[in-house]
Amino acid sequence: MYRINLNKYKILVGLFGLLIIPSLAFASDPIYIQDVEGNPIPHALVKIGTEQVLTVGNDGSFELPDNLQEDQEIIIIAMGYDTRIFQARELSQVNKFNLREKIGQMGEVVVAATRTDRSVEDLPMPVTIITRKKIQETGGMRLSEILREQTGLQVVGDHGAGLQMQGLSSDYILILLDGEPLIGRTAGTFDLDRIAVSNIERIEVLRGPSSAIYGSEAMAGVINIITKKSQERIVANLESRYRSFNTLDLSGEIGMNQNDWNLYAYFNRFSTDGFDITPEVPGKTQSPYQASTAQFKIGKKTKKWNFKVYSRFYNENSENSMQVAGEGSPRLADLNGERMDLNLNPTISFRPNDQWQMTLRSMSSLFQTHTLTVFQEDGSILDEQDFKQHYHRTEFQTDLQLDSKQLITIGLGHLMETVEATRYDDNNRFDAGYVFLHHQWDPSEKWNLVTGVRADLHSQYGERISPKISGMYKFNERFSWQLSLGAGFKAPDFRQLLLNFNNPSAGYYVFGANLVQQGIARLQSQGLVQQMLLNSSQFGQLEAESSRAINTGFRWKISGDLLFQGNFFQNNISNLIETALVARLNSGQNAFSYFNIARVISRGAELDWTFRVSENLQFSLGYMYLDTKDLDVLEKIDAGELFRRDAQNRSQRVQRSDYGGLFNRSRHNGNVKINYQESTTGINMALRVIYRGKFGFGDVNGNLILDDSAEYAPGLISWNLSLNKALNNGIMLEAGGFNLFNQTTIYAPTNPGRVLFAGMKLPIHQLINQYK
Repeated sequence: MYRINLNKYKILVGLFGLLIIPSLAFASDPIYIQDVEGNPIPHALVKIGTEQVLTVGNDGSFELPDNLQEDQEIIIIAMGYDTRIFQARELSQVNKFNLREKIGQMGEVVVAATRTDRSVEDLPMPVTIITRKKIQETGGMRLSEILREQTGLQVVGDHGAGLQMQGLSSDYILILLDGEPLIGRTAGTFDLDRIAVSNIERIEVLRGPSSAIYGSEAMAGVINIITKKSQERIVANLESRYRSFNTLDLSGEIGMNQNDWNLYAYFNRFSTDGFDITPEVPGKTQSPYQASTAQFKIGKKTKKWNFKVYSRFYNENSENSMQVAGEGSPRLADLNGERMDLNLNPTISFRPNDQWQMTLRSMSSLFQTHTLTVFQEDGSILDEQDFKQHYHRTEFQTDLQLDSKQLITIGLGHLMETVEATRYDDNNRFDAGYVFLHHQWDPSEKWNLVTGVRADLHSQYGERISPKISGMYKFNERFSWQLSLGAGFKAPDFRQLLLNFNNPSAGYYVFGANLVQQGIARLQSQGLVQQMLLNSSQFGQLEAESSRAINTGFRWKISGDLLFQGNFFQNNISNLIETALVARLNSGQNAFSYFNIARVISRGAELDWTFRVSENLQFSLGYMYLDTKDLDVLEKIDAGELFRRDAQNRSQRVQRSDYGGLFNRSRHNGNVKINYQESTTGINMALRVIYRGKFGFGDVNGNLILDDSAEYAPGLISWNLSLNKALNNGIMLEAGGFNLFNQTTIYAPTNPGRVLFAGMKLPIHQLINQYK
């Protein structure tokens, strides 16, 4: 008879028990994935081995299966955070797992660079992401205050708060709101103070010519402002900020995200008494004004369809005073202005399968201004101006995922733009059509290529082809090198083509290129022209400004806590449009027009170091070197045609070493930033030191170039500090100041001096839930 060995089975049962008991322990409670501040990360991905994927809830929780072995490998991946790999036994005594953010926002997703979602670390071009957290740390209320603290960006006072990028002015930087262009520029400058920041989710800064993607006005780069949408089932917040100069910023938002519907509404009210850095002169440097911003978003998403409509409204009213010089004694006048901006952007996307996605988007904008200047003594009108601009664009885009390594994007569109203005004749209209093709290719884990080309056909300047190619090579997981070559262009605007303006108080005429011939002919027929300074054969239609540019640089993750990034650039610009003197009149007045006359080179380097000392302390350093030159000026210097006056008023030939380049550009800019979270109190501190080097403010010796030490404004250092703390009930408190040591200069009209602020954010939905 066969006898069963019970002792053997007892041993087997015991071994089985040893295996199954720890497995059951893992499945008892959920485990939560959080950031270092304790916020859930619902978009995390949990993988067991190479195949099994676990579901993560909205609260960042997941549960381990009951058949898990102690030595089983678990991988937690989340966009924007360092990937963590560990064994199951490490979770036997914990119920939460904290992930650290990738240093330098390397894990953030970018849309502007390729028109598709792509991680920063996978992009072969220089891109910076300013996250919601970074925006909050600045304490800024308007967009200009956020951008001025970024390496390589310079905010300057030129018909509002304008922006420079890689040495090129606001004319050549495209400003996008949720991927659509914002209109309404004054003398080429888009005023950044029109944009409130309390509803901004992130800001994408794309450096280098991007006309291959966006056409005109993207010759220097692109700023894409991504606003919030509701991430939670129900959300409602109120926010209040107060600062120096009686500046008040109030905002509220409410949102819903459920049943595949997403709704979001936002309102902001901003008011300020302005500031004055020249009190000896009547009127303020910045006008007192009140501005309202309203935004509404609605979207519906299904498995294959995604429909959304974004709308935005902005209205601003300002008042100021000025002194007008006349034939008698100076007279005081009051200035009143109004600006209004309205945007509507519907989009529908269809994704029939994993390979295809088709998107139809439309964008309509209206921008208008009204200014009225009246004398205080009798109320008579000195000047009244109206401006109205309409912009409409329709675009169709198709994305085809050829395989896991290749994505093709094809698009075509049409835009129409009209302007009615007091200074323009009639109602003027531009039309343009365009097509674009982009190819993203990852031939291997080390190589990454993005190529693109766009063809534009414009009713005023004709056709334009804009190519671009970018590549990145990863030497290893820590070091990569990028190279981007591209061509950009900027179409002449309405002002340069169609302006018809006479300023009798200042004594000059300005004619757009299309009107200068008939304008001068009219003045000649009236016997007003004393001398022609340009031959009429030189009059004609302007050509589009164009550039050829190279950006190359590296990303070096020296360690998990130390990141070093660099970008080196050169822009060669031809057919630059500038104002030129056309004729001198008998009265001593001058007549000007616009011509393609200048060739400019802009080159330099942008360097950023980021060092995470600990979980509570991070340090970063940024530096930019910039060299800009007008090549036509250099030719005249080499030919001995330019002269200057020395201290003894003697005439001297200008040497290359005397020439300082383009006006209002600083050769050296930098920043130092320290972020610290105090563990005991939970207070977050952000200290930033922003340096702008000396810059040329104007021509004082009459030779129209920057070549004299008296033509430079001194450099400025601004110390900015912000403190914020989140209370247990979700209330956020903040306080701080800008330019704490009160450095000012009359040549930086956007800098008011020392500014102190305090604010509070109330999460209404959280407070209601807590007190139910």
